[in-house]
Amino acid sequence: MKVTCKTLFLLIVIFQLFSCNKSKSETAIISSINKDTNDESKLAVNDPVKDDFSFPVDSTLQVKILQLETFHSDEIDENFDKKVWFGLFKNNNDYSLSETKVFFKRVNDPIIDENEQDKTGWEVSASVKDTCLILIEKLPYFIDGNISNVKIPENIYPEDNFKFSYKGIEYTLFATGKKKREQSDADWIVVSNYKLYLTAVIDGKQITELLVAKKDFDDQMIQIMFAGDLDDDNKLDLIINTASHYNVSSPTLYLSKPAKKGRIIKPVGVFTTVGC
Repeated sequence: MKVTCKTLFLLIVIFQLFSCNKSKSETAIISSINKDTNDESKLAVNDPVKDDFSFPVDSTLQVKILQLETFHSDEIDENFDKKVWFGLFKNNNDYSLSETKVFFKRVNDPIIDENEQDKTGWEVSASVKDTCLILIEKLPYFIDGNISNVKIPENIYPEDNFKFSYKGIEYTLFATGKKKREQSDADWIVVSNYKLYLTAVIDGKQITELLVAKKDFDDQMIQIMFAGDLDDDNKLDLIINTASHYNVSSPTLYLSKPAKKGRIIKPVGVFTTVGC
C-alpha cells in the first residue's frame, strides 16, 4: 500500500486525537480518585507521605528557643550567651513579649556528673523569670509589648476539632489517628498514628497545614502551650510541645510571617531536652 503525504498526515492527526482523548480520560479518572479518597496525606500541602509520622524534623528548625531551667551540657549551645533574647511572659491570662537579659551558669548535673564538684550542666536564668513561658532569640519582627492571644484546648485528640476566630480569620484545629483507652475505666487515652492540622480561611480560600505527626506516644500527648500573634502580622502563631515521650520536652515555635506565600504557618524553632 502506497502511503501518500496526505494519508500520513491524517494518520498522525488521528493518533494525536486518540492520545489526547486518552490523556483527558486518564486525568478525569485520577481526578475522580483523588476527589473521593480519604487519604489524609492530601489534606495539607506540607503533609509527608501517608506512613511518615515524623513532623516537624527538629534539625530543620533554625530559630533558637530556650526555657528557664537546668539542662544537660549538650542541650545548651555555648554561644547562646552572645544572642539577644526575647521572653514571652504570662500574667494571669495576659501575655507580653519583651527583650530580656538571660544568664548562663555552669552547675552540677546530678544525672551526669560523677561527683558534686563536677559542673557539666547549665543553669539558664533571666532578670524576670517567674512568669516566663519561653525565650526566643531576637527576630527582626519582634516588638516589645503586649501580645494578643486566644484560648484553645491544650490537647486535640484524633477525631476532635476546635473552631475559633482570631483577628478576623477563621481557624480550625483538628487531628487524625487512632485512640483507645488502656482499660474501660481508665482516664488515659492511648494515641497512635497521630497528625495535628491547622486550617484557615484567608481571602475566601481554605488552606490546611500539618503541624505535628507522631507514630506513637509513651505516657505523653501533644500539648498546645500558646496561641496568639508573636510576629506582629495579625495572624495566628503557636507554641506546641511536640514531644512523644514523658521524659522529653520539645516546645516548638510556629510563626505565620516566615511562611511561604499561600501557606498559613511554619515551624521555625524547637528546644528539645531530656529529663534524665
